[in-house]
Amino acid sequence: MRGTRAIVSLVTAVLMACPAIAAPSAEGIVAHRALYKITLARATSSSEIIDVRGRMGFEWRDECDGWAIEQRYLMSFAKASGDGYEISSRYTTWEAKSGSVYRFIVERERGGGSEQVKGRGVMPLPLGSGNGKAVFSEPEPKEFLLTADTLMPSEHTLRLIEEAKKGKKFFQATVFDGSEVEPGSLVSAVIGSPKSTPAAIDHPALAGAYWPVRLAFFKPGQTESAPDFEMSVDLLANGIARRMLLDYGDFRVAMTLERLEVIDRKSC
Repeated sequence: MRGTRAIVSLVTAVLMACPAIAAPSAEGIVAHRALYKITLARATSSSEIIDVRGRMGFEWRDECDGWAIEQRYLMSFAKASGDGYEISSRYTTWEAKSGSVYRFIVERERGGGSEQVKGRGVMPLPLGSGNGKAVFSEPEPKEFLLTADTLMPSEHTLRLIEEAKKGKKFFQATVFDGSEVEPGSLVSAVIGSPKSTPAAIDHPALAGAYWPVRLAFFKPGQTESAPDFEMSVDLLANGIARRMLLDYGDFRVAMTLERLEVIDRKSC
């Protein structure tokens, strides 16, 4: 599902790269485990989906030389016709803090069928100095060129936060996350003014202002002006997403934070 791409691209790790730009700082980023409740937020009269339920578990760890991510979710869709289906996914990634190496394994199941996507992405250092490549080993061997401006997911999220801190309202980058067998795709973000409203749960890590961010995802090589997929997120400076809203066009799915645990940093 395109929703997987949206979640991974933003939450894992959430300016175009060039040699003159220094790497973004990870200071203040909080390693954590989070559980999100999934519900249907809205459906149009023409939508065949009438209800969505589920949970998403997300873990972001600081592994000293890289960011390790594990995301699992189960979503149940009810249709107006009376039937429905379930989708489950497990997404495991590791990304070097230099932004130069990215490894991923995606396991998905739907309606009794399963799929595994596995591979790695590599970019030369300094970032922006040349093209890289994406190498898939499953479901079948395949390689793609990654243009010099491509960012891996954690690098993209850190840069997005840096731009928000500077008061910038727009951020655009090519991002490779490995969720589909394809090269990097354009992600365009609109960053709103900071807000301070109560979070769904009480936790010290959720204190302070957050930025409402709207992201539009475009397929690789897409020429249409309308994005393939959109999502909104309430993003804190420490990298925690308080709430997400996935927009599928005729229906929207809300992911609301239900439980949060801060993970102690390893002694590196």
